[in-house]
Amino acid sequence: MTLIATLTLAQETDGRAHYVEAPRGEHLPVLRTLSVESWALPKPTPSAIRVTVDFYELTRPRTAPDASRVARPDFEALMEGAKVTIVKNAMAGTKYPPEWLEQYLGRTGKVLWTTAGGAMIKLDDEASWFSYAELRVTE
Repeated sequence: MTLIATLTLAQETDGRAHYVEAPRGEHLPVLRTLSVESWALPKPTPSAIRVTVDFYELTRPRTAPDASRVARPDFEALMEGAKVTIVKNAMAGTKYPPEWLEQYLGRTGKVLWTTAGGAMIKLDDEASWFSYAELRVTE
């Protein structure tokens, strides 16, 4: 469902333009008053604006915005000390050449710490950072 409302300029104060919605027939205004920063409006200030409201369900990503293409395992399962296996990254492009990842494929290690897009993994006598798409939690 989409709601479209036309608002008219009521007044301008303190760097803002205040718009109000007029009643439509027997229906009361839905948006009432809307204040818009003057710098965001064209000059001269418009005498009317049209506002479109779309309704949808908001689902919050479990990963950071910059890692939106990277699948992240369940956060609780990927805590410090969790055991993980390095796997091929099938969902997102890698930051490193494929040859770099190949040397680690199939190896198992422990999570040292996590970041927004991946985790630092201790593998035997070395440690390296891997994106979440390259990690699978093991028992």
